[in-house]
Amino acid sequence: MQRLPIAVLCLLLTPMLGQAQISRALERMEEQVRRSRDQMREMNERMQKDREEMNRAMQEAATALGQEGAIQRPGSSPVFASPLSQNDLDSGGLMLPRGDIKHSQGERLKVRDQDGNSVVGKLHVRVGDSNIVMLPDGMLKVFSNTEATPTEDNFVPLDMDAIEERLLQDPRLAGFKTIRSRRFLYVYNTSELFVRSSRTILESMYPAVQKYFKRSKVDVHEPELPLVVIAFATEDQFQEYRRMPRGVVAYYDGISNAVMFYERSALSQHAPEIAVKNAISTIAHEGAHQILHNIGVQQRLSKWPMWLSEGLAEFYAPTSVAKGVKWSGLGSPNELRMFEISKSWESDRSFGSGRVVRDLTNANELSSLDYAYSWGLVHMLSRRHQKELFACIAQCSELKPLDGTDLATTGVVDSDDVFSKHFGDQYSELEQELKKHLLSLNYVDPVANQTHYLVITGGRVIMTSSPESVKEIQRSSFGKVSIKRFPNRAAAELAMQSLTR
Repeated sequence: MQRLPIAVLCLLLTPMLGQAQISRALERMEEQVRRSRDQMREMNERMQKDREEMNRAMQEAATALGQEGAIQRPGSSPVFASPLSQNDLDSGGLMLPRGDIKHSQGERLKVRDQDGNSVVGKLHVRVGDSNIVMLPDGMLKVFSNTEATPTEDNFVPLDMDAIEERLLQDPRLAGFKTIRSRRFLYVYNTSELFVRSSRTILESMYPAVQKYFKRSKVDVHEPELPLVVIAFATEDQFQEYRRMPRGVVAYYDGISNAVMFYERSALSQHAPEIAVKNAISTIAHEGAHQILHNIGVQQRLSKWPMWLSEGLAEFYAPTSVAKGVKWSGLGSPNELRMFEISKSWESDRSFGSGRVVRDLTNANELSSLDYAYSWGLVHMLSRRHQKELFACIAQCSELKPLDGTDLATTGVVDSDDVFSKHFGDQYSELEQELKKHLLSLNYVDPVANQTHYLVITGGRVIMTSSPESVKEIQRSSFGKVSIKRFPNRAAAELAMQSLTR
């Protein structure tokens, strides 16, 4: 039924009501209008605050892989060409002088392990008078020629029992539990749900990754050692074990060959669903790095073009929390990365000029947005230029330890040369094709699709996606609130319209 304007309604009521009654009715109507305006203003302020909180949340999500301010991912370049501080060494760096690089021909060396025991290690690469040796537990360590003696004895990697025992002897892992599978050893003090969710992702991802690279004609093989995953309950425990830049929630350590991450982050206060999605996607990303470095695709300490190394890991990172935590499958849209790209397009209309792809394929360091575009580029190439992508991967898989680093005098890889060799240098055309491909994906906005709340208090209706904001309103209203929960923003907005009519 069509509503009558207030002025017309007053004229119709005049014969039946006194002037005082009309004035009171008008006052009530005006009060309702003022209240509605106040509610709309408060809703807009709350939504703006939520957007700011979400931006901070997404920024934290972006730093989860060590991406803040173009920080390199910790596992991507673990070798340093000059002496480092003790803090750098504690972070997994290897002290190496400059010198001629000689790749291993399978030599074995007798060295001392961390307990002082004589063990047979396998030469990984030699730099001048220094030997990077893989110890039986998979750790890479530097020994001088005087500390390493050539031997004909066999290299025998530790089995899962021995590696578990060695890890649990570390006082920083006191009280940690373990779970085993055929290939993985999980060492953890997190909740059972978290570690089992992480296990579900990695175990389901491994065979798909291996199968994918068999199709690319890369000579893949089973891991030589158990794949170690260390899961900490808190960031403080994570930082105590291996000091990392704040905001990094997970990483693959190319020195120890382990993946490490923690469960609880500040992001969960304002956007718990985004936090879970980000955490498990990060675990999948770092797990992909670990798998690729252990099945023959990438050699430890080799340096691939960043767009390819990180793009492949992001290609395997999509996960889902809709019906239980699970890996989304090979080539699924990466919603967190698509969200970042779509936000970038809102402020930058120049995408398609070729600048982004040209700069990306030349980059030695990546920003958060670069990681997103690396995912998008690999996703597009896997669908539209798969033959060329496989050839590019096959070329890079030939890179040996330290190839592509500034320590190498041969085997130096120019990222742009690698890209242009296989995909050409028509960057504008490739970038336009990339945009067309990304727009064709079935993408669901992860922010709009998370749980939203309507908080009703004192005649006000406030919409928010932040549980922390709900608690704040409850505290300020002394608990006198009604809270309604909705599966996404659209459902919450529809209900709000009904409530504020």
